Amino acid sequence: METLRRALGIALAILLGCCQVPIASAQSESAGRKVLIGFNRLVESQRPQTLAELIQRAGGKIEHSYHLLPVVLATLNDETIENLRDHPEIAYVERDQRVHATVQETPWNIERIDAERVWHAEYGASSGAGVNVAILDTGIDADHPDLAVAGGVNFTGNLLKDGSTRRADWIDKEGHGTHCAGVVAALDNSIGVVGVSPRVRLWAVRVLADDRSGYVSDVIQGIEWCVDNGIDIASMSFAGQYSQALREACDIAYRAGLLLVAASGNDGSAVGYPAAYDSVIAVSAIDTMDGLAGFSCVGPEVELAAPGVGVRSTYRDGGYASFSGTSMACPHVVGVAALVWASPALGVHSAAAVRARLQETAERLPSLSSEQVGYGLVHAGRAAVPPAVTDLAVAGIDVPGSVVQGDSVEVIVTVENVGNRACAAGVSVTLATGSGSSANGVIGARTTAGPLSPGASAMLTYTWDTTDVPSGAHTLMARHDLSDDDATNDARSVPVVVHAAITDIAITGVDGPSVVTKGDSVQIVVTVENVGDRDVEEDIAVSLTLNGGAASHTGDDIVIGMQIVRGGLRVGQDAALTYTWDTRGVEAGVHALTARHDRADEYSDNDSDGMTLTVAAGMPSAGVTITSIMPKTMWSGMSGSVIIRGTGFVDGAEVSFEGGEGLPPVATGIRVMGSSSIMARVAVGDRTLPAPSVWDVRVTNPDGSSAVFHDGLIVQP
Repeated sequence: METLRRALGIALAILLGCCQVPIASAQSESAGRKVLIGFNRLVESQRPQTLAELIQRAGGKIEHSYHLLPVVLATLNDETIENLRDHPEIAYVERDQRVHATVQETPWNIERIDAERVWHAEYGASSGAGVNVAILDTGIDADHPDLAVAGGVNFTGNLLKDGSTRRADWIDKEGHGTHCAGVVAALDNSIGVVGVSPRVRLWAVRVLADDRSGYVSDVIQGIEWCVDNGIDIASMSFAGQYSQALREACDIAYRAGLLLVAASGNDGSAVGYPAAYDSVIAVSAIDTMDGLAGFSCVGPEVELAAPGVGVRSTYRDGGYASFSGTSMACPHVVGVAALVWASPALGVHSAAAVRARLQETAERLPSLSSEQVGYGLVHAGRAAVPPAVTDLAVAGIDVPGSVVQGDSVEVIVTVENVGNRACAAGVSVTLATGSGSSANGVIGARTTAGPLSPGASAMLTYTWDTTDVPSGAHTLMARHDLSDDDATNDARSVPVVVHAAITDIAITGVDGPSVVTKGDSVQIVVTVENVGDRDVEEDIAVSLTLNGGAASHTGDDIVIGMQIVRGGLRVGQDAALTYTWDTRGVEAGVHALTARHDRADEYSDNDSDGMTLTVAAGMPSAGVTITSIMPKTMWSGMSGSVIIRGTGFVDGAEVSFEGGEGLPPVATGIRVMGSSSIMARVAVGDRTLPAPSVWDVRVTNPDGSSAVFHDGLIVQP
């Protein structure tokens, strides 16, 4: 803003210099006139002297520089004004004219536009909450018990041109602004009167003095303040002559999202300004008999009409009064616009969209022309209440996509009220097998237990006996019997496949390391699962085989192990089987392992599964060897000291056992007694061994070097 002020100042300084203002003559003039000066463009070159100096020498001064548009308010003498008019950089020079409140006389209310129905609508009720409305007028009585004023600003008075937000400066001492504010937003509090939208955020923007008049320059500042402070709707119950500066301000503000509403005027002639600008809604007044108020200005610029005769509303000093005039009609439109803007059901939240909604829903008055009432009488009930819609939808059918013939299948149907009227209880919903609009087999009918409010839903449960349903593809269709406003969602269908029960045991996983060192003992986990529809009660044998015929294993298949799943598997049950593969006699290279079960079933594609595993050639340990272990034999369940002899042992070495059957022995209390011997306490915990188990002994140094002593420890049962 400051940059624009400086640029405008420089521009006018240069232009005044080019006009060669006669200084002596100017100094002999009186204080001069207030004018609004608009520029074609900002002049950034040459700065011969400041604008303030030129204006002072000319006997005038700059009153205000606007930041929303390239205009300044200045006080200049007549000769200087005339010299400026023809300058190529000046778009216009116009007097700062007065605008006058359009009050006439005495009372009536809000019922004609059906505002109360909006506040208490069953669906989408609105009372303007959250919408910011500014009353550009004489101020508002902030202490009035029937008004809640969020704040305000003053743009009247020579000392307060930049806008004072002090309460004392914007409070209404005349009453016109307070009356307009009450029409918009008098509280619904059981006292006095009630406004069209009683819960808006109400702001006082004082642009009219106590004599109900003000200057265009003040109005422009008020509009700028509205744009800068997030005001949604501005009410302007005043009229005057054409001003290009004010037109530009209104156009820019409307494009920025401010909805502007103004009184058409009260002298019965052409529509006044700012109402006549395209960016402003012009409002005429009707009387209690839906006739045009005799004082109302009319013309093609009129967009809407509203009650304007005998309107009772709030007044100064906490009082109430009745007045007539388009000043009273204007805030009715402002209030309805706020109801539309705040409606949760309409989703109309922009100046242009709200304006269009008001036009579309206005009540036509056949006895009056469009030049008298525009689109018609503003109507809150039509504009802010969505049309009543009864619409119950079948929102979903929850059923498995594939079911087993003979099973009893639970089906859940969801119905939802997607309209804005409550749906009565007892709506019947039928579930059947079939397609389209016909049904060839009714599964059942359920009724909703209670009324469904808008947005509510109900779930209905059915049991489908598939014993006599043939195998194959079927369609389930749910339909309700409520006659509503939208038949397209009264039914819903889903496909379902019915198939005969099958037995299917599958190998669903073979898991192990991808790379091992030759000589290691590898654990492979095989998962077998019943993925069919029947329980299997017989034992299931599962083998793990090293496949032959490969480059790394050219011989026959070798069975690594066979395990039994005792008692079979129920439907959905699985078992994890662990196999140990000793790779000491295996060639280095890539090997394929296959797991397979022996149970005959309907699907053989999943009877086996496999994995590949790389056996890497073992690297000799760096100086670590094991030559003996004492004792060599231990018994299941015992523990005792063991001495391991060899070379290359270092402090921190670990002792482990691998390759045997059952639980491996555990070494604790390991002590390295020089590089050639280790003492440890070994516990053999497995008491269930059916036969002797032979374990390899491994010693691993902290640097990772290790050695294995094969068949080093025998555990007896």
